[in-house]
Amino acid sequence: MSSAVSDVRVRRPQQYEALLQQMRDEAGFPTFRDGLLFAAAVGARLKRRAPLGSAAGEPIRYETLTAPAFAEAFVSMLAANEFSDDAEIMDDLRLEERIRIFEEYATGGMEHLQGELNTRHQPISVIVLGAVTEALSDSGGVDAVSVDELLSGVTW
Repeated sequence: MSSAVSDVRVRRPQQYEALLQQMRDEAGFPTFRDGLLFAAAVGARLKRRAPLGSAAGEPIRYETLTAPAFAEAFVSMLAANEFSDDAEIMDDLRLEERIRIFEEYATGGMEHLQGELNTRHQPISVIVLGAVTEALSDSGGVDAVSVDELLSGVTW
């Protein structure tokens, strides 16, 4: 890593600034950071990465992006999933590479959300809700189990 963690920035895809603003205003995302994290999750779920390109919006400090407790682990998990045979991807020297992967998933997720917005002609809040509902229903949910099944492996 060429700079201190406090100097590392996460870029936003400039072409989706209006969409990020809509997500803040209409879909309940309190910050651009939250919109980017959601978009990266959408991109990861769809296995959709897109290069950010040279046009980037105002960058976000990495420390700001990772303020929620889960965010740094999420960024790291995206990279670890891409480089499952390379444990060194988690090295501090490769933080900028992990951030690039996050940026690409966020851009891919924003592409998808913008496409949905353009074709479905529904408010972004409805599209976000649909994406969350679809992800939860595709996961299979939680199967009901009895107390006996839960305690079957317990020895007293």
